[in-house]
Amino acid sequence: MGNQGNPSEALLAAYASLQPEARALYDAIFEPVVVGTPPTYAVRDLCVTADGEIRHYGWRDVGGRRVRAYVASRDLGLNWESRFASPGEVGPFVQSPWSGDWIALVHPEGDNAGNVFRAARSKTGPGDGAPEISDLPWTGLSLRQLLPLSRRGRWIAAISVVGIKPPACYHAAVLLSDDDGRTWRRIDIPPVPDVARLTPGDLRPHWFNNGCEPTVAELADGSLLLAVRTSGPHAAFYRSTDGGETWGTPETRGCFWQSNTMPYFFRLSDGRLLFFWNNTASLPTRDAAEYPELGADERAGVWEVVFTNRDALHAAISDDDGRTWRGFREIALTETRNDADFRELGNGPFDEHDKSVHQTQAIELPGGKVLLAYGQNPAARRMAIFDPDWLLETSRQEDFRHGLARISHHLYVRSISGGCRGWAGHCAWNRVPGAVMSREPDAPEGAWRRESMLLVRIRDPRLVSDVAGAAWNFPTMRKGRVEVECRVAGAGFHLSLLDHWINPCDVFNARRAPFGVFIEPGVVGAGWHRVEVAWDCDAATARFLVDGREVLARALDATPEAGFSYLHLQTSDEQEDPNGTYFRSLRADADI
Repeated sequence: MGNQGNPSEALLAAYASLQPEARALYDAIFEPVVVGTPPTYAVRDLCVTADGEIRHYGWRDVGGRRVRAYVASRDLGLNWESRFASPGEVGPFVQSPWSGDWIALVHPEGDNAGNVFRAARSKTGPGDGAPEISDLPWTGLSLRQLLPLSRRGRWIAAISVVGIKPPACYHAAVLLSDDDGRTWRRIDIPPVPDVARLTPGDLRPHWFNNGCEPTVAELADGSLLLAVRTSGPHAAFYRSTDGGETWGTPETRGCFWQSNTMPYFFRLSDGRLLFFWNNTASLPTRDAAEYPELGADERAGVWEVVFTNRDALHAAISDDDGRTWRGFREIALTETRNDADFRELGNGPFDEHDKSVHQTQAIELPGGKVLLAYGQNPAARRMAIFDPDWLLETSRQEDFRHGLARISHHLYVRSISGGCRGWAGHCAWNRVPGAVMSREPDAPEGAWRRESMLLVRIRDPRLVSDVAGAAWNFPTMRKGRVEVECRVAGAGFHLSLLDHWINPCDVFNARRAPFGVFIEPGVVGAGWHRVEVAWDCDAATARFLVDGREVLARALDATPEAGFSYLHLQTSDEQEDPNGTYFRSLRADADI
């Protein structure tokens, strides 16, 4: 749902009516700015009314009852007000570009997949307490989005089919309507094969998802591109050349990492295509015998044991209908990702135990900006505004003046694993910070001191791994360089370049990066130094320099399709290192 392709006239009018201060604030937004919290998981409940009010529907707990509610903004998402829905409201609608009517597909009691699936039609859209409702002949469906296909005069709704016998718990389908939403027919998507559930380093299979939570985009030639969630390690894509009647076999692209997370396409009015997903890899799975609380299905991989790849949300942009992509930038990091009570935060009585920034939905705002709803649990889900041109930047730097907000550095506490058990979170582990801001040790007595990021390794049996690390994202670059200003006070550190997020404590995948080097004290010497890696994916080479002096030149172990977008720093995995390494600044620049 939402308004793929063009902000409505009502939204343009809302922009024109902004007060000068609010307009200046809105116009200044470039990188993602959090503006609110949606009242439910981000999937399909974001919409725009006929008079330009933005709403995100959801639910509120009222004395133990689940009551339909929404948040609303009349100033393009800068400020939000919470309201209860009127009796009979079905929630979000999208307006037909052909009849002007408002169309929705709904479950009468929310997203409970066991309910009857219904079509709704309205002359006025969101807020209509008495829309025209008709039952559809399916149950067990979970709706993603509703999209008008401009070249065919057809509606398409991407859906998940729930309740299939394990281990294939879900699969993708689409609903098609050629009479402006009055009648619908269902087309099932061929499943993704049961592959890659055991990736290198895994001791137990991942939860098998054979293609669910689909998202679809109409391309310039009228063909359709559909992406689905899989078990990983990469997203799968389908194509249709007949408006969704038939679909080809699924294909994966190595630049789009994901494992059991939701993808989302969004078309901008200027023709560019956005893709939102979690460009991440899970920790290698561990022996199920370590977790006596697991049931037989969890041990066998019918269900997941823990999600360790849902704390970073990414976006990429394409100006050639998905053939090439740029950006691969972090839109958001889970704000509670370092918290020792991560499993308990934000939990409520209505199944809000999922903890992540995966799941997204967007609308386009005036001036080409995008309002994005993302995340699941109330402690993690947010709404943010950003300018898609931010994805096209060619450099990034970090001097830690704002602390560690832009860094992933958490370590996992040995916690209860598996699905929901009591009040605590679903497939989640508690965390502690792996990095700290610490006073630099070598400033002259009486001189002004500053703080830098410090990574140390201290043995801690409470943790899944006590190897501390930091993951930092920059715009993807096929040819570029990263520079790290550091002071090695202990055993040294490992530096890796990757094209996706990995866990800060993930030793296995850090050592399998396309480029990596261990920087010992003898390599850099005492005091502060600048270490640098310059790479060229076209030549498949990289050079390692210390204070401008080349120390190493070698071939990349692999060449990422879209280039590098992550710097990964990590303490030694061979010994305790209480002194560690200080990091004063990080910088990445494309060589254009």
